[in-house]
Amino acid sequence: MNIPSKYNNWFLLLLVSFIWGSPYILREIALESFSHNQVAAFQVFMSFLLFLPLIFKNLKKLSKDNILPLFLSGVTGNIGPSYFFAKAQTQINSSVAGMLNAMLPMITLLIAIALFKSKSNKKVIGGILLGFAGTLIISFSGDSHGESYFWGVFYVFLAILSVAISINIVSFALPKLTGTEIASLAFLFVGPMAGCYLAFTDLSAPLASEVFSKSALMLSLLAILTFAGVIFYNRLIKQSSHIFAASIAYIIPIVAIFWGIVIGGDHISLAQIASIIIILVGVNLTHR
Repeated sequence: MNIPSKYNNWFLLLLVSFIWGSPYILREIALESFSHNQVAAFQVFMSFLLFLPLIFKNLKKLSKDNILPLFLSGVTGNIGPSYFFAKAQTQINSSVAGMLNAMLPMITLLIAIALFKSKSNKKVIGGILLGFAGTLIISFSGDSHGESYFWGVFYVFLAILSVAISINIVSFALPKLTGTEIASLAFLFVGPMAGCYLAFTDLSAPLASEVFSKSALMLSLLAILTFAGVIFYNRLIKQSSHIFAASIAYIIPIVAIFWGIVIGGDHISLAQIASIIIILVGVNLTHR
């Protein structure tokens, strides 16, 4: 029995939301031993190794017309968020990072309007403004974190901006490739870059850490989730639309908060709960 496409899209949406809502707590644990640069590089490089069979299979799909978009997709969709989220989580906890990810649909739409001439209306603009208002509340509601907390929020914003650019590239600039082809070929460019960094990085401090084994395991799981998430997410973008795909922002914060509280022992303030509700109302308006 064939599953109707709309139900298949919703299944993919829920699956990707779970996959991408979980790395926040994994990254937080990995950072107990590794630096943020090392966490980001290992995430990209180990995912690249998982993609190697698909990379060789899809090499024939490379052409002079898609090399640049694929390179940009790899940088903005993989290196950018891996680095900025890891840097952010040296300043804020996994739950806050996950909550802020709810801004993704609105930033995605802003880029689509600015660069790809997508349509907008009063509801869209109102939703975007609501989303930014919620983000400002989160930005200034940290429990005595001061300047470091604010910078953590800023790095999350850069990570989301990077992902939003990648979504638009996949949706508008690579119409002839499938989601799996895009995911694998993008790693062809960024995987070796991450590998070169790791070849010259000092791993003596992580190896000497008392929690090295646990952190290394979390890094491995992070790479596996990245591998699966990129494939399924690009497939979702190609099967539905860039805005529907960005709706994972509804569910990712819930997953991230759940893992942050259960495993990380995070504490969520009433102001932060109110702000995520405001952001999700804004997401709903832009989604309409």
